[in-house]
Amino acid sequence: MRVAAAARAAGRMLGAIALGAAVLVPATIADGIAPFVAGAPSPEAEPGPPGLVERVDERLEARMPSLEDPERRELARTLVVESELARIDPLLVLALIEVESAYDPEARSGRGARGLMQLRETTFRREAERAGIDDPDLLDPAVNVRAGIRYLRRLLDAFGREEHALMAYNAGPNRILGYLREGDGEIPERFREYPRKILAEVRRLRRAWEEPRVASADPAPVVREIAPGGVASHVAPR
Repeated sequence: MRVAAAARAAGRMLGAIALGAAVLVPATIADGIAPFVAGAPSPEAEPGPPGLVERVDERLEARMPSLEDPERRELARTLVVESELARIDPLLVLALIEVESAYDPEARSGRGARGLMQLRETTFRREAERAGIDDPDLLDPAVNVRAGIRYLRRLLDAFGREEHALMAYNAGPNRILGYLREGDGEIPERFREYPRKILAEVRRLRRAWEEPRVASADPAPVVREIAPGGVASHVAPR
């Protein structure tokens, strides 16, 4: 009964998404997104916990060495700002990028998904339009990430469970919704492998981020922990 009710709710929200409805996020998130809808994140304040942008920038430098410093820094800030506004763990976003495109901004799947977060053209255009991005470029790393994070937030809100939202991101929301209407147990195992892979990458990234802090006397930057439903909260590193 609970799964069926969740599937019906997800169906209603996904129907609204398909029809181009307004941003389907709680009011608190919508309020947070509002200042950023007209363009790129504000350069005035450093987003996120202290040191977080730097850590993301280091990761991008290691995986995207050909990206120029200003463009890479913009991408790091965009990733952190959009993750903050969407209440998504930035490590989850980095894990998605690793699994989806291996940090190749020109990656293209056999089904036409493109860019760092492997978005289809229609999905990308819809999210870019909602964000108020003029003349959006699907292969612009920062714009692709902005659209991908907002799309992921929408899926998290629609499906209610992180596992289901990640499966929907990978396999398509309508396909996963169809299985959910029959019951959670009807989802084939091949679709469940994707969220396992993503969350394994999150754990690997978290361990990698924590290792250097053991030998450092400097205060460790706060990392965002994934909570149920994809909502992140500030926690001290373990």
